[in-house]
Amino acid sequence: MMKAQQQGLFFRQLGATVKSGISLGQGIRLSMGSLSRRDRPVWEGIALNLERGMGLREALQPVRSQFSTWAIAVLVMADQSGAIAIVCPELAEMMVEMAERRRLFQGLVLRLLRMIWSWTMVVFLLTGGAVASVHFWVVGFAVALGLTLFTYLAITWQPMGDRLRFVPPFKQLFKIQTLVHLGHLQLPLDCGISVGAAVEWMRRDFPDPALEQILHKVEPKIRRGISLHEAMHPYFSLMVLQIIHTGEEAGSLALSFGQIRQYYQRELRRKIQLLNLQIMFVSLISFAFFVMLVGAQVLNTTLENLPNN
Repeated sequence: MMKAQQQGLFFRQLGATVKSGISLGQGIRLSMGSLSRRDRPVWEGIALNLERGMGLREALQPVRSQFSTWAIAVLVMADQSGAIAIVCPELAEMMVEMAERRRLFQGLVLRLLRMIWSWTMVVFLLTGGAVASVHFWVVGFAVALGLTLFTYLAITWQPMGDRLRFVPPFKQLFKIQTLVHLGHLQLPLDCGISVGAAVEWMRRDFPDPALEQILHKVEPKIRRGISLHEAMHPYFSLMVLQIIHTGEEAGSLALSFGQIRQYYQRELRRKIQLLNLQIMFVSLISFAFFVMLVGAQVLNTTLENLPNN
């Protein structure tokens, strides 16, 4: 799969070309500059099929694995409603935001694991371990290897990553991220589809297990004619519900979800930065302890080796 930044660049270029009045097939040709050379022949075929009248859903089959499933679904909806020029820039912006969030989360995990490693080594020294012993290096290497393996699985294995949702301090961060993802309902609503269809798209295609569980309960209520803010009442804060209700009353629900996404994106960035500072402070304390213990052991060894008078 292409990285989120690459997907964002592609969608931004595609939206700009289509907005200028160029056909979708020709727009894809002009947007291929952001793709690798080995992929361009496939995309040339896609552009040709579109110009011959093939639907976008069928034309994109050869490259579906390169894009997020939810992004392709939105692109197809936008094509059917004639809203590609509107939706593509929004889709590109959201892809960039997702890439930024991923970097922030990865940086947070790495700092947290370094802190765990340093405190583990401090505890090892406090319980009688010696820096000069083989055990110190064996324990240090084993802990580092275990934490590296854990990080790799958390990033690459979806079940492990989902488990982090229930581990402090990630629990609060994932709750905020779910609200950011809720704001992505702006995309299908900008395509002109109904609220029920937009909720169904997010429940079916968007990769957020917590949001999927909520929408699984919300969707039947919407089908029965209950308003969106009332259907979501048990699951979100009063502020979020008020923004949604205002959007429903004013007929600007897509804009309301855009506001929710932007607000909680800033809030999530602030929370991660604050947590990074806290981890850095605790890490400095562990480093100070480590230096103090090592210094004490070195001094003690030096004193023991001095000749007795």
